[in-house]
Formats: sequence, C-alpha cells, structure tokens
Amino acid sequence: MLSRRTRTLIFAVPVAASLAFAAPAIAAGESKGDKAILKAGVIRKADVPAEWTSKKGKSSGDALKGLKECKKINTAVAAAKQDDPRARSREFADPVPENAKTAENAVYAFPDKKSARKFVAAYNGSAATACFNRLGAEVARSRPTAGPPTVSPITDLQGVGDEALGYEIATTFTQNGGNATLYIDFIVVRVGRAVLGFGFTNVDARIPEGPAIVTAVVQRVAAAEA
Repeated sequence: MLSRRTRTLIFAVPVAASLAFAAPAIAAGESKGDKAILKAGVIRKADVPAEWTSKKGKSSGDALKGLKECKKINTAVAAAKQDDPRARSREFADPVPENAKTAENAVYAFPDKKSARKFVAAYNGSAATACFNRLGAEVARSRPTAGPPTVSPITDLQGVGDEALGYEIATTFTQNGGNATLYIDFIVVRVGRAVLGFGFTNVDARIPEGPAIVTAVVQRVAAAEA
C-alpha cells in the first residue's frame, strides 16, 4: 500500500515543468498580433478541472541551467527570451498534494514561421534526447528511487498544431516499503509562428487531463492567428 508520506515526498521533487521555456510575463514591445497570441497561448482556469488551484508561475528556467547536455536548448531559449515576446501561465495543480498532478505552460510569439520552426528544432534529435536523459537523472538524484528514471518520446501528438513533439520522464520513488512512479511530460507545439511549451506531472500514469488542456490552448492560438 502506497503511503501518503511517499506520495507527498514525490510531490516535493523540484521540477520546472515548462523547462527552460519558463518566461516572464508578457514582454514589452509586442505587436497587436503578438498580444493576441500571448493572451490565447497560456493555460486558463477554464482549461483545467474546476477544483484545481493555481499560483503565479516562476519566471526562472533553471531546470536545464548548468547541464552541458542541454546547451542547444539553452542557447535557443536564451536567444528567444532576448528577442521575442513571451508569456507564462499560472501553475495549476490538483488540490490533493499526494496526487502530484500539475500543469503549466509558456508561449513565444516569433516574427515568422521560419523562426518558430528553428526554435522547435532545438528540442528534436539526439542532443535533445541526451538533455532530457540528464534532466531525468537530476530529478531522481536527491530522492530514494527503485531504479534509474526512464525517458521516452511522446509519440501520440500527430495532428497537434503544425508540429509537435514531447518527452516523458518516469521515475519510481520509494519510501517505507511503498513505491510510486512520477510521470513528467514535456510537450512542445508550434502553431504558425507561435511556439507553446507545456509541462505536466502526475503519479502512476501520464496525466489524463493533459491532451484536453493542450488542445484547448492550441485551438485558441490558431484562432488568434487566423
């Protein structure tokens, strides 16, 4: 039987769910079209279950800082933070802490589709896989685990936006004879010239609310760009 204490231990694992995608509130100098994208591109209260709570998201993207395997992603994000309007959602969570169920995202408004595609490319390929493998190791480093974390591509994103990719980190934590697996999902979606980065966590399975949340935000951004 999995103890409440074990589940609470999992919830305490520090994870920056939207990765280095983390961004300050709406940046200065954005156009009317940029503002529409940024307003549409963040998770809203209506996108999550009514009982979920929320708090202001942190602006730091420290999850990947200092990880040499993540240089390509960090470089792309640093350039985007300097040059492109962006916004971040609030951090939403199931009010029952031991469920460790959370959702958050960030959005960038690039000047054109070519720039957005280039940014998404940083999250693809062997270098990105190595980065997420290292991040998985960092998540598990300071907590008792039943074994090394697994990192897998998320393969059911066909038809989401104009292009989409994702990674899932699964780590099984142990305490007092109980085990529970924390699932951390990172999803990157391009919609025209906008790029969305989603982060989700959940215990024992991939978060069931995730696809509906992603769809709601993607559809709003597509409408804003129409």
